[in-house]
Amino acid sequence: MLSRIWQASRRALNLEHSPPQVFACSQWQHGSQPVTSYLVYRWLLFLTVLSIGISSFACQRLPRLYKGPKVELNYLKWFIYFTNWGYLLIVLQAGLALMVVHRYRTQRSFNIPCEDGEIPMPRRQRTPLLCRVYWLAHTVATDLAFVITVIYWTLVHDPKIHEINALNLLVHGGNSLVMLLELAVTAHPVRAAHALFGAGAGLVYGVFSCFYWAVGGTDRIGLPAIYPALDWNKPGINSTN
Repeated sequence: MLSRIWQASRRALNLEHSPPQVFACSQWQHGSQPVTSYLVYRWLLFLTVLSIGISSFACQRLPRLYKGPKVELNYLKWFIYFTNWGYLLIVLQAGLALMVVHRYRTQRSFNIPCEDGEIPMPRRQRTPLLCRVYWLAHTVATDLAFVITVIYWTLVHDPKIHEINALNLLVHGGNSLVMLLELAVTAHPVRAAHALFGAGAGLVYGVFSCFYWAVGGTDRIGLPAIYPALDWNKPGINSTN
């Protein structure tokens, strides 16, 4: 019985899908080859999210309403925030999707040889590594985007410290809108079991934040907790919040 459960779990969690060309197509198109309009969409989306990500990194500053001790801004601390982990995944999946589309626009269908007069049948292919990595990045980016938006506006955002500007809205709300758009446009399947990948990413961030706290890391204004709701100085209190 345990063996059957394990095999079923492996099938549900694997990143194999046939035909792999669906990773390069829109669900609104006809045919199995990527169309030009979808390629244009992929380029526009990649350049947009990349520009927002670069702006988020380059335009860092202390909160406008911050009244604490003077601190020197450390740009590398951009990478400690869960929001930015999620946004990096959005940029990554957009770039990988673009690579997948370019791959299949230049690749002809591969058929099994047959005798004259017979109809060639497409050969079943193993999902290429590029498609599997893209699918994984897309799945995790989607899960994290929705979680980040909800958590930020319910637990993290403090009107006394955080100002609402275009960049803040783009990385804490636009992220979910981008992934909703992706779900509406892309043709590859969505598997419920793959939500475990997103949960795993959340667990990895939790371990990272604990390690960062243990070695004396601080947030951008010098506080020991990256997020107030993830303060390892008070783990019991936060687990009940």
